[in-house]
Parts: sequence; structure tokens; C-alpha cells
Amino acid sequence: MVLQRLLYLIYGYVLVFLAGGTLIFTLFVTPVLFHSLGKEQAGHIVGVLFPPYFHLLFVFTLVSLLLQGTRVALKPSGGRKSLYFLGVLTIMTGYLALFLGPRAMSSRAAWYAKPGDASLKAAFDSLHQQSVLLNGFILAGYLGLVLFLLTEPPSTHGGKSRVP
Repeated sequence: MVLQRLLYLIYGYVLVFLAGGTLIFTLFVTPVLFHSLGKEQAGHIVGVLFPPYFHLLFVFTLVSLLLQGTRVALKPSGGRKSLYFLGVLTIMTGYLALFLGPRAMSSRAAWYAKPGDASLKAAFDSLHQQSVLLNGFILAGYLGLVLFLLTEPPSTHGGKSRVP
């Protein structure tokens, strides 16, 4: 029971960190940078910040998956939906961090090397659009998982059930 409660708390903290961090970075930091610094300078800063940010999302989503998997293994009656959902989010963040993000960065570098090449700009724009869309789905997924956690019956996280 103590282990279940501890896993619940750590899992909850990691989820809140992921949801809050993604929310702040996506909806606050990035728009403020572009509004304050202009497209060129903000694009450079975001190009430096996003690769480690995507890797951080992947690692902590993987940690969440392991924590939730342990919770489900200890108490198989609950949390399976969140576990499957985390599996999908782990694949999405892994794809973003290990495949799409690096491709977008190299495409951006190629376009900056030849700014007049419309095909390079189009390739970067397409990858960037995919990245933004995927990041939005990931953010929605984290918020959904926090909602799942907040509506979880107390008996599934080692607390006392209020239901007789």
C-alpha cells in the first residue's frame, strides 16, 4: 500500500511536470520569443531549445510509462487505459525526439544555407508543421492523462476507498 501510494505520487508529479512544462513552453515561451525577438533571432533560439526539450519529453514520458506499468502490475484492476495512452505518447515523443526533430533541424540548416531555394523552405515548413501538430497532440495527451489521474478512484492509488 505504501509503495502504491509512493508510485501514485511520483507518477502524478512527473505527469504534472510534463503537462505544465509542455503547456508553458508551447503556449507561452515560444510565442513570446517570436513576438519579442523577431522571426530570425527567435527561430535560432527555439532551434537551440527544442531538440533537448523533445528529448526531455521522451525520457520523462518513458519514466511515466514505467511508473504506470509498475502501478498496473501491482494493482491490475485499474490504470490500463492510462498505460496504453502512455504507450502511444511514448511512441509519439520518441518519434518527435529521435526522428522528426532531427530531420526538421537538418532541413532548416539546409534551407538557411540556401535561402533562395523554395523546395528547401517547403521541406522545412512541412516538417515544422508536422512537429507543431505532433507537439499539440502530445500536449493534449498529457492534459488527458492528468485528468485521468485526478478522476482515478482513491482505491487505485493506495488511498482508502470512500465507496462502501
